[in-house]
Amino acid sequence: MEVLILECVDIKGLTFIEVILVICIISFILMIAILNSSIALDFKEKSELREFKKDIEYARNRAIVESRLYTVVINPSKNSYTVINYNNLGKNTVKEKKFAYGIKLVSTNFPQNEVTFNYSGVPLTAGTIKLKNRKGKYIEITITPVTGRVNVKID
Repeated sequence: MEVLILECVDIKGLTFIEVILVICIISFILMIAILNSSIALDFKEKSELREFKKDIEYARNRAIVESRLYTVVINPSKNSYTVINYNNLGKNTVKEKKFAYGIKLVSTNFPQNEVTFNYSGVPLTAGTIKLKNRKGKYIEITITPVTGRVNVKID
């Protein structure tokens, strides 16, 4: 008959180094989550700006293809824009978009805040649209005369 002798192990609390190590690991994981959310917002903001530029170019290109007037109406008070085309029956809304991820429409120097492209894709008036991102940097979208080229400049 064998006798098992169990030793009582003296269990102590966590050491100070272990506590500090656990706090460091948790804070590192939280820091990664915060950085990822900031990166995601930057990506969404740039994506929204890219979409705005492409919508202006879309209006210009569709004006050429369809031989119709296309207008991008910019509404700084609502922080949105609308793409409109004109046909025999009147005007037709093609797209409405509200900026949601930090881009703010500041101002434009277009008459009635409207960029209109004629049948050959030339803007009736050239000008600049000023925007501001969530970090406070100003963005200028310039539409050149004659060619209707859309340029984006971030300060």
